[in-house]
Amino acid sequence: MTLLLEFLGFFAFIGLLGYLLPAGSFYLRYHVRQSEANERLRIQNRRPAKGQVAREIKLSLVTIAIFAAMSTVLLQCYKAGWTSIYLRFRDYPLWYLPVSVFLCLAIHDTYFYWTHRLMHWRPLFKYTHLGHHRSVSPTPWAIYAFQPAEAIIQFLGICGLVLFLPLHPVALLVFLGIDTQINTAGHNGYEVVPQWLSKRWFFQGINTVTHHDNHHTNFTKNFGAFFNVWDRLMGTFLEDSPPSGAEKASGTAERDESPKILKFQSPRGNDEAAA
Repeated sequence: MTLLLEFLGFFAFIGLLGYLLPAGSFYLRYHVRQSEANERLRIQNRRPAKGQVAREIKLSLVTIAIFAAMSTVLLQCYKAGWTSIYLRFRDYPLWYLPVSVFLCLAIHDTYFYWTHRLMHWRPLFKYTHLGHHRSVSPTPWAIYAFQPAEAIIQFLGICGLVLFLPLHPVALLVFLGIDTQINTAGHNGYEVVPQWLSKRWFFQGINTVTHHDNHHTNFTKNFGAFFNVWDRLMGTFLEDSPPSGAEKASGTAERDESPKILKFQSPRGNDEAAA
C-alpha cells in the first residue's frame, strides 16, 4: 500500500509540475493565443499534424507512469542508504550547491547526447525513438512523448545522478526545473531566445529552440539537450537561425523544412538508409 501511494504521489507530482503546467502554459501562450508577435517567432511554416497533440499526450502519460514507477524504486534506494542525496547543507560547502546543479546539467547533457545518438542507430530507432520523431513539427505536449524503452533510458540518467553524485534535494529540484523548462521550450516550435542573446559569444555553447527544432527535421544533427558542445566536437551541429520578423512579414524568408528522415546515424557516425 505504501509503494502504491508513493507511486501515485510521484505520478501526480511529475504529471502536474513536470508536464501539465509547463507544457500547458507554453501551448496556451504560443499555440492557442496566436498573435502576430508570436508568428514572427515561429520556426517552421509546417503546422502540427491532425491528431498529433492527442498522440503526444497519450505517449507522455505512459512515460509519466514509467517515471513515477522508477522514482518509487529510487526512493527505496534512498531509504536503504544507497543514494548520494544529503539533507544537511553543512555536509558540503555552500559553493558546491550551484556547482552540483551545473554538474547535473553537464553530466546529463553528455549522457543524453550519446544515448540519444545511439537511439538513432537503425537497429534501435524503431523500438526506442521513432514515436518521438513522429512529431516533425512538435508541440510542448511532446516533451515526454517517448516509447517505453526511451522513457526508461531517459530516467536512467537521472538515476545515475542521484545514486553517484552528491546532491541536496534543492539542487536536484533546481536541475529538474531547468531540464523541464528547456525541454518544453525546445519542443514549442517558437524561438523564445532573443537573437541579441543567442548571438553573444558566451551563449554559443547553449542550445536554442531552433537547434532542437532542426533535429526534428534533420535526424542526423543536434543531439544535445542543454548544450551543443558535443555536437560541435562530433560534427553533428547544425546552426540554422530562424528568419527575422521582418523576413517573415515580407514573405522573403526561405527555409528547407523537408524532414530528412530517410537516414539514421549510428553512434559511429555512419549513415544507414532506412528500410
